[in-house]
Amino acid sequence: MIDYDSFEEFRDPVTYDLVCDAFAEDYPVIEQWAQTLGGPLLDLACGTGRMSLHMARLGYEVTGVDLIPEMIAHARTKTAQQNLSIEYVVADARDFHLGKQFPCIFMLMNAFQFLLTRQDYEALFACVHEHLAPGGFFIFETRNPSLRNLFEVRHPDGERYLTADGGQLVITDQQHYDSMIQIQHYVSHYRWLHPDGQQVEKVLRVALRYIFPEEIEALLFYNGLQIRTVYGDWQQNPLTAESPAMIYVCERRR
Repeated sequence: MIDYDSFEEFRDPVTYDLVCDAFAEDYPVIEQWAQTLGGPLLDLACGTGRMSLHMARLGYEVTGVDLIPEMIAHARTKTAQQNLSIEYVVADARDFHLGKQFPCIFMLMNAFQFLLTRQDYEALFACVHEHLAPGGFFIFETRNPSLRNLFEVRHPDGERYLTADGGQLVITDQQHYDSMIQIQHYVSHYRWLHPDGQQVEKVLRVALRYIFPEEIEALLFYNGLQIRTVYGDWQQNPLTAESPAMIYVCERRR
């Protein structure tokens, strides 16, 4: 049972950027496929525009879709500050209709794991199918359901980030995996340490679903998509039982 808001962390886009905006390991793969397929590009669950901005800086026409208005508002501010042009849409990736198609659609930063049911997957894939141009590809990432990912705390000593005021943000996690519904429940403790000695604490809860390779293959097949290739990480190594991620490149079934 999910009795909390899994999207609460995204209503603070400044903290989200502090934690996530520097990530760049996926840049080369998205660049490679965008170069092969051409634009325009569709960034699902685009957040504050991390990848959208990167691809726009390379000259691509980009549309970003995200469910959280605060994330989109912050993305628009960043885009204006960089004198770039990106179309942003506040919409659910499971229910949006843009009236156009894209040769390259991607969903990154493990946003796929926020889909918790078969109905969620089918709604997403239906929207992807509707917006995918003939010959186009859909790229998405999800964590590999390895024993390490399911049962080991990722950062037992916490993660530390320098804040804009010269202080620190310390994040520690607890987790519990419910194997019956394949959902990992995370409890994250955020503690801001300000230079004046003041401390602010916040607790966030998140539910993420882990999906297995055979399950993904079947879901894609029965929803009009098929796997072109799969990577075990953003260095494009093969998927193994110990891989940190499962990165799928899919196309519409003929």
